[in-house]
Amino acid sequence: MTWTPGDALRFGQRRTLLLCWFAYTLAYTLRVNIAVVIPALVSVRGYSYAQIGLITGAFFVSYMFGQLIHGYLGDIVSSKLLIVGGLSLSALCNLGMVIAATFGQALLIWGLNGIVQSMLWAPIMKTLAQWYNRQQLERVSFIMALSMIAGYALSWGVSSLLMDHADWSRVFSLPAAVAAVHALVMLVLFRSRPDRAPAVDAPRPSRATGRRQEDRMPIGAYFGLVRLPGLLLIAVCHGLIREGIGVWFPGMLRDLGRTPPGYAWLVLVVVQLANLAGILLVRRVSLAYRGESARTLLAVFGVVGASVGAVPLLMRFWAPASVVLLAVPLALTHGLTPVMTSLIPFQYARYGRVSLTAGVLDFAIYLGAAVSGISSGLIIDRLGWNGVTLVWAAAAAAGLALAFNRRAAMRGESYADEIGVSR
Repeated sequence: MTWTPGDALRFGQRRTLLLCWFAYTLAYTLRVNIAVVIPALVSVRGYSYAQIGLITGAFFVSYMFGQLIHGYLGDIVSSKLLIVGGLSLSALCNLGMVIAATFGQALLIWGLNGIVQSMLWAPIMKTLAQWYNRQQLERVSFIMALSMIAGYALSWGVSSLLMDHADWSRVFSLPAAVAAVHALVMLVLFRSRPDRAPAVDAPRPSRATGRRQEDRMPIGAYFGLVRLPGLLLIAVCHGLIREGIGVWFPGMLRDLGRTPPGYAWLVLVVVQLANLAGILLVRRVSLAYRGESARTLLAVFGVVGASVGAVPLLMRFWAPASVVLLAVPLALTHGLTPVMTSLIPFQYARYGRVSLTAGVLDFAIYLGAAVSGISSGLIIDRLGWNGVTLVWAAAAAAGLALAFNRRAAMRGESYADEIGVSR
């Protein structure tokens, strides 16, 4: 059997996607595991919920600024260096949480974890944009979104079992060991770009700028190209809801005692199946709207606003149903993630700004997450769980209003038209 250049490219594409998928899955096990271990940090280490909020907030703050830095570096520095380095250093940070003796040390270590975790996503997007053509990237982006769900399910499921049957420190040390092994595998097998470019249309000048696809647009022109401020505010609301619920949902389940002893892991895994359904549903919506992100954002935030808005009322009269209902906005905001952090950045491949776009949008998402992380702990300490659900409801209302405004401003034009991408 003859091994053609096309066969080599397809093999390289599958290998690269698989390595990136597992890298980001394992990266999530090194960051969302803290949600399950919160009760132990409160009872064993004596931290208050306000202190837990500061620790998770430190991660989000450092992560969002790291996205700006590594989003820019990702367009000019080796993707392999950033991805392998970020995964390895995040494993070390998780080991550091085991030996952290004080609140200050834990705050510093988890903040550092945010910085090194920010080294991963933007270079992964850049790498995939170099291995796959435009027609393939829509499917690839949703495949990568599944890595987040897998990471959540693996982390929450295994961590809950470890909390029930082993020492809480294993929640940090076990994923660190697995991630370190994968980093070594990537060091050997990962390649940032193919020898032969995937089959694509010949580079064409953009209708918006007249620049060819392989050119890298100056940063000033890039930021002036789209209606960026409104999109960034939508991303802030998205992050506040998604990461706010994601961080506190396991603790809420345990604190309110809504699951039978020993079965918390099963409930948390089922929640991730709901998140998977959210990704598939939002993808169908995006396809139905032909990739017009403004319409997709409006539809998703409409449902998120309705569901999260009902939670404070149910929390007062029927708390178990309110916890279940929180799975709806959590699932839909996870479904919106590939639209915000993959599909939109991929549309900037012709400007040489895939990594920067992914970094900027991720920055905004985690700005919202940082606000949620820092404020939620204080709110829970003073007002309980009902208080923090009101914050999520307010963010959903703001996101809906911003999405409606964006849709009204773009009526009659597609997102591809807005940025000058030919269909």
